[in-house]
Amino acid sequence: MKRMFFILILFIFIMGLVSAEEINISEMNIEQKVAQMVIVSGDKFDSRFLDLGVGGIFLTKQKSKEDYKKLISKYQTNSKIKLFVATDMEGYWNPFDDFYKSKNFAQINNGEEAYALGKEHGNILKELGFNIDFSPVVEVRNSVWPGRSFTGSNEEVKEKIKSYIKGLQEQEILATAKHYPGGSMIKNPHIFKVRAKIYPQDLELFDFAIKNKVDAIMVGHSIVYGAMDSKGKQSSVSGEIIMDLRDKFNGLIITDAITMMGLRWSYLFSFNRKVYVDAINAGNDIILDVWKYSGYKKVKKRINNVIKAIEKGEISEERIDESLKRILEKKGYKVVE
Repeated sequence: MKRMFFILILFIFIMGLVSAEEINISEMNIEQKVAQMVIVSGDKFDSRFLDLGVGGIFLTKQKSKEDYKKLISKYQTNSKIKLFVATDMEGYWNPFDDFYKSKNFAQINNGEEAYALGKEHGNILKELGFNIDFSPVVEVRNSVWPGRSFTGSNEEVKEKIKSYIKGLQEQEILATAKHYPGGSMIKNPHIFKVRAKIYPQDLELFDFAIKNKVDAIMVGHSIVYGAMDSKGKQSSVSGEIIMDLRDKFNGLIITDAITMMGLRWSYLFSFNRKVYVDAINAGNDIILDVWKYSGYKKVKKRINNVIKAIEKGEISEERIDESLKRILEKKGYKVVE
């Protein structure tokens, strides 16, 4: 018995000496760096995205557990740098509807149930090979998708947010609070350009998620005024909004899906040329480009336009490196320069 105890202690000690895998970012070219800032749709395997070096894939359309496992394994095995593997597991939109049924957030009555749901979601995500969930929604003003947000008093909602995050993270799944700073569910941003007044109570819920160590925050496409002012731009491309968030949050900042019409209406003739550039200059770490028609050629074109902006001095490489470090460290790497 003593011998087994000694072996266990020795094993723990040795494991403690093993450092995380290192990545020297000075050895990465600028295309590789920028590509790490992009998450793309991965439901149809395309090895060209891996050659490009994208930072992650977003999956929603596989039919079985085995389909998800095989596809994710294929991506991770063939990627030089570990990928973020993401989905929206909120209970309202369920990417696993063919083999798993989930409660939605409005059906959760208290913190205990929220913790159980987070743990349940985390379990299935981990089993399939996912490592980040774009959940929980921490907005409560919701006139578009009943069931997508927690309900109750301010304190009850806070308890549910805290408990869901805890349940998810205990299964080693990164949690994402969305959609900062609020207002993304008073009108459908997939279709409309949304303008919303932000109240202190909206920001309070995000601050509470930050206090409870949420891993990432997704920024919505609402044009906001009131307690925060995006200066007439969508929040996702507003430096005023994102830099204020960065002052209080050191985790990952992610755009909502950039191909939503709520953002595209402002880029009718300049989308490929400007949208990545504006999102990066605003302070985002990750660009979510997951529309089924955003294939390899379009993503590469948008990345190339970022590279051109760097060459022109419109974006500094140091700005890219700031986000790259956060991304790689969140993936578990030790970053050296």
